[in-house]
Amino acid sequence: MKKRFAGLLLIPLVLTSCGHKGVSFDDLQARIDNIAVSEEHPYYRVVGVLDFNNSVTEVDAQFVNMPDGETFVPYARFNPGFYLPMYETNSEEDTIYSLMASRSYWLRVPLKIDRTNFIAYDEDGNINSSCVFASLQSVITSWFGQVGSANPSSCYAYYELNDDGGFVIAGDKVHTNIRIDNYPCYPDTGSPYQAWDADVNAFPAYKNTVDGKFNIRFEYNKDGWLKREYLASIDYDYSKSSASQVCLESRYYYQNDTTSW
Repeated sequence: MKKRFAGLLLIPLVLTSCGHKGVSFDDLQARIDNIAVSEEHPYYRVVGVLDFNNSVTEVDAQFVNMPDGETFVPYARFNPGFYLPMYETNSEEDTIYSLMASRSYWLRVPLKIDRTNFIAYDEDGNINSSCVFASLQSVITSWFGQVGSANPSSCYAYYELNDDGGFVIAGDKVHTNIRIDNYPCYPDTGSPYQAWDADVNAFPAYKNTVDGKFNIRFEYNKDGWLKREYLASIDYDYSKSSASQVCLESRYYYQNDTTSW
C-alpha cells in the first residue's frame, strides 16, 4: 500500500506548477543586483515533505533560536554564517557564502541571495565555488560537462522572473547528484553539523546521496529569500510505492517575531 502524506499534502498539490519564462542570466543578475542588501536575521518556519526510500518524512520546524557568533546553534533564526577554515575550500577572504550560513532544509541551497553573494570570479575568471550561483549550479547540474549519457542535452539551469519581483532558478530533466540533508534528522548535539562523525564514518548532515534525473526548482521572493525548494524524479507519481523515485519540497515563511506561530 502506498504510504500517505499525513498532513502536509504539499507534493500532490504542486506537481501541476510549471512553465518557463526563459530569461537570460543577465536578466536574472540584473534583478538580483536590485535587491536591497540588509542585515536581517528573521525568524523563519519550514514546512516540508520528503518521499524517499519508499517512506515519507514531514517537517514543520520553527527556527527561532538566536545565532551565537561562531558557534553552531540548532534551529537558529537566519544566520549569515561564519567560517570553519578546516572545512572551507577557500580562504575566509575568498569565501562568499559560508558553510555555516543558513541553507534550505533538504538540499542545502542558500537561504538568502543578493548582489554581495550571488556570483564572484577569481583572478583567472573562474566562478568562485563558494558563491551562491555556484552552489545552486552544483545541485542542479552536477553532471554538466561530463561525457556520455550522463550529460543529457537538458542538463542546464534556466531562470524565470516573477511578476511580484521574485525569481526562479531551476532545471528540467537534469542529471545530477544530490545530497539530501536531515534524513534522518541529525541530532541536535550543539556541535557544527559539518564536523566528521567517526562513529558512523560520515558527515551527520549528509546522510544520503542520490544520482538520478530530476526536475528541480528553487523560488525566491523579491527580497532574495528562498520561498520554496522542490525536486522530483522524472515521472514521479506520489500514488505509487517505489524506492527508486524521490520527491521533496519545503516552503519558507519569514517574520520578525513568533506571535503568529
